[in-house]
Amino acid sequence: MLTPVKANHFLKGVLYEIVEAHQDSSVPVWAKSEPLAHHMLLYIARGKGQLYVDGQQHQLERNTLHMHRPGTRLQLTASNAGDELQFYWIAFDIYRLMEKNLSRREYMRELEFPLQGQIAVGGSQFKRLFYLMAAEGKTVNDRNPFISQQYLHDMLDGILRYAEPQALNDMDIRLKLTLDYLQNHYSEDIRIDKLAEMAELHPSYYSQVFKQAMDKSPVVFLTHLRMNKAKEMLLQSDKAIRDIATDVGYKDEFYFSRRFKESSGYSPRVFTKNKDKKIISLSSPYTDHLFTLGLIPSAAQLHRHIPLITKGLTLPEHARDPWGISREVFLSEHPDLILCKDNVLSKAREHINDVAPIIAIPWVSQDICAHLMTIAELVNRKAEAVRWLHNHEQKAEKIRKSLRSTVGEGTVAICVCRESELRMYGARNIGHVFYRSLQLTPPEKMQKEMERHPIGTVHSWTAITPDELGEYESDFLFFAVETEGDKRRVLDLQKNNPVWRRHAAVRNRRVYFIDWEKWMIYAPFVINQQLEEAASLLTQSASLAEI
Repeated sequence: MLTPVKANHFLKGVLYEIVEAHQDSSVPVWAKSEPLAHHMLLYIARGKGQLYVDGQQHQLERNTLHMHRPGTRLQLTASNAGDELQFYWIAFDIYRLMEKNLSRREYMRELEFPLQGQIAVGGSQFKRLFYLMAAEGKTVNDRNPFISQQYLHDMLDGILRYAEPQALNDMDIRLKLTLDYLQNHYSEDIRIDKLAEMAELHPSYYSQVFKQAMDKSPVVFLTHLRMNKAKEMLLQSDKAIRDIATDVGYKDEFYFSRRFKESSGYSPRVFTKNKDKKIISLSSPYTDHLFTLGLIPSAAQLHRHIPLITKGLTLPEHARDPWGISREVFLSEHPDLILCKDNVLSKAREHINDVAPIIAIPWVSQDICAHLMTIAELVNRKAEAVRWLHNHEQKAEKIRKSLRSTVGEGTVAICVCRESELRMYGARNIGHVFYRSLQLTPPEKMQKEMERHPIGTVHSWTAITPDELGEYESDFLFFAVETEGDKRRVLDLQKNNPVWRRHAAVRNRRVYFIDWEKWMIYAPFVINQQLEEAASLLTQSASLAEI
């Protein structure tokens, strides 16, 4: 679906009053069949259950969003006593501007919202905003009302965009046909008459429709598209400028260079050497890399463990997720470069390839060190990347020496427990600090799996059943859990499952818990935090009070 520049009209001229923003696993008062006093936005982060809406039963699923208007009666229950629900909610009011003059403005409370019930968009895309609002506490208005209102606006605006109907109207279809043609034939001689003919519109009317949707004329769009393709080649290849000019549709190298400078403010040769590029990051790990290299992106997908203040973007995490975000966000930033993972490259190119060059850093086929060096070379910060790698190795070596008396030649296993799922991790993501930074020994079965791939690439984890834990015998056992319910399940298995009771780490009380959300971040700033936490856990007493 096209993502035009204009924002959703429902949110124009409104103010928000946030009554409560909270996260919990116990059923709140408002979910016991009492009429809602405010709009209620509910995100089910974990578990399954039932939601009764005015007496009608609906199934609750993980990562779902639900919106309900004031006056609705809600009742919330878990599927069974063993299921743990984890959810966020925001109670708020909307006030719409009705009348204004120089001395007075009048607002009326808005009791409706365009979407009701379960919203057809994954809630995980908004999890960071829920977390930030919940972190402000139950009475956010008394603490930082303006930033909390901005979080809420970003969330509601994103929900309305993501949940818009996917069916294109006739004009959208005509316009998209020509946009696809431009994306695939930008190096050819393309005229407005030909594009208008494809759209079956008069040329002047076609130009008007195009500019309304894309905020620029077809001619300017094509020029920007060509220049961004040229920038991608300049950054990623050793091609001569005359060859790049030909590849993007210019027969005259000097005319190309002149248009390039008019478009970007730099000559082609200066562009590649510029260390002060304005960057947008579409991936939170790559945002972390930029921060580590001393760069602050003008807008970015963020994670909550990085102390970075910039414009946060609500973006799809996977290729199957809808794009949703408005072009206006990107156009207003005037970026020189956009970074993303390779799994969302096609969507980014479809929606914003005319805004700036888009470069995808391979996610699975490269490890964290390759990610850092690749990004550093793009932004001319190679010395900073080499320095971080050196400092991290020095820090790890110091900790390795301190652990020799505690760990020695012992083996370490890493297991993720989330709901009913168990995964054993190798030398990527959670396993990087243990198996690469600290050079600890994995269980024999995991070692064989890791040897099948270049270190730190492709293989991340192997799913197991509870009884298969015995195949990963180790002296130390780490469990990454997301909730207290996950932790209780691990403790119950240690107590009641014979295979778990026989496991060496369980017998010797060398079992440790780590936070899944923090340890799943595969990026340099957080890797250093993980390194310190691993050292602290491995040097502490082997006995656990919980067992």
